[in-house]
Amino acid sequence: MELANPCYLIQHPQGKLLWDAGLNDKLVNTPGGVEVMDGAFKMSVKKTLASQLKAINVTSDEISFLAFSHLHKDHTGNAARFSNATWLLQQTEYDFGHSEHAAHSGYNLRDYLHAKGNQTIKLQGDHDVFGDGMVMIISTPGHTAGHQSLLVKLPQTGPVLLSGDLYHFRANREQYGIPVWNDKKSTIHSFTKIDRLLDQTRAQLWIHHDKDQFDALKKAPHFYN
Repeated sequence: MELANPCYLIQHPQGKLLWDAGLNDKLVNTPGGVEVMDGAFKMSVKKTLASQLKAINVTSDEISFLAFSHLHKDHTGNAARFSNATWLLQQTEYDFGHSEHAAHSGYNLRDYLHAKGNQTIKLQGDHDVFGDGMVMIISTPGHTAGHQSLLVKLPQTGPVLLSGDLYHFRANREQYGIPVWNDKKSTIHSFTKIDRLLDQTRAQLWIHHDKDQFDALKKAPHFYN
């Protein structure tokens, strides 16, 4: 199965938020990609995050906030590029990501250990990023202990929910499938929470790794407003 791996830039009057930092741009120099987890996944980059930001005239220094759905290596690869950004991360994700168990659980500590120099806001649940309800981090543990999703209320497009790895593809959402590596109880609670939020807001659900959905969405330099 081929999966997508996007990053999202949210531009707000009070600053710019980058949601996830993708696979490391250096992979673009590795034809065919690299195998990880004993060949379970092959990761490759066709278009770098740096080139996509350049196409919309945004520099790494302009990113006010860097938030991750979680700290797995396919979401943190370019984290080191944003040294001025304030990190928004659940306390539980921060703690596990800096523990002795992280390296054996899909985390690449080299991607983010430098962030001790970044200001980091360690969250204890849902968080209103700009204080006006337009960009909301939603705590959705299960895939990891501190997994989170993002609700963005766009003036014309309407609300959009970026689900991170709460689901991996549409069938996973429709069948409520729970990956074997997830915490089952937490995942079920997060499924229920997001179901209620979608009912309340009528938000579009953008599933992070769903390639069919990803292919149908606009890409930089195009945008949603």
